[in-house]
Amino acid sequence: MINKTEVKQNLYSSLKELGLTEIESNFYITSLSLGPVTISELAKHLNMSRPNLYKVIAGLERHGLAKFSERKKYKRTFVVESPTVVLERLRKKRESVTQLDQTLVGAMPDLLALYRQGASDTKIKVFEGEEQWMKLFFDVLDETNETISFFGAADAFIDMISWETENRWIKKRVKKGIHINVLITPSSDAETLKSKDEEEMRTTRIYRSEIPVVPGIMLYANKVIIWQPKAPLAVLIEDQYIVQMLKSVFGVLWGNVRN
Repeated sequence: MINKTEVKQNLYSSLKELGLTEIESNFYITSLSLGPVTISELAKHLNMSRPNLYKVIAGLERHGLAKFSERKKYKRTFVVESPTVVLERLRKKRESVTQLDQTLVGAMPDLLALYRQGASDTKIKVFEGEEQWMKLFFDVLDETNETISFFGAADAFIDMISWETENRWIKKRVKKGIHINVLITPSSDAETLKSKDEEEMRTTRIYRSEIPVVPGIMLYANKVIIWQPKAPLAVLIEDQYIVQMLKSVFGVLWGNVRN
């Protein structure tokens, strides 16, 4: 069971999330136990001047967390709203944020299509560890609705993420209607993927080379990810010129492989 200090800290955090200032949050928490009071009583209890008191009250009123009684001006009492109102407003805000997040995710491919990097600095990020790898892997599907290109070794990649994760990713990709062109080295995993190309919106070509291929390259939107499954780590590069060059290289390799 949490103690009173933790209760107040949780309430304080909730008020801050709603946009209240530190003074407004502390004022609300302090006023909870006072009940309806006159302004003069409140000023005396909190040791605040009336002008400052009214400023804080106005802030609480803007958030719908304070009100005055309907009595005449000089007899009115002040009281803060119940914590249930705080909870209700917090839930509404989170629902609104969730809806905005879903809307933004849905619009992300179109927004990235409008984005032109031009002379902007190249952005490079390194993702290390399984958790970051997985997040980046699924973020790809939120950032494009166009064909994805992948070149690398299917067995090394799937050994890292597992077939379960790969199938979840495929299911999400198919649901979004995103095709993928896969150029991969020979392996049993490669044959498994190739056998399901039609139902999984994929075109798989087998790249035969005497040089071992372990890392993978994924091209999408205006980005490229270099996957290194043995580390594991991934390097995300956001640069339209690098991406254009690698797309050209992929196109040449893709066109030279027929199987």
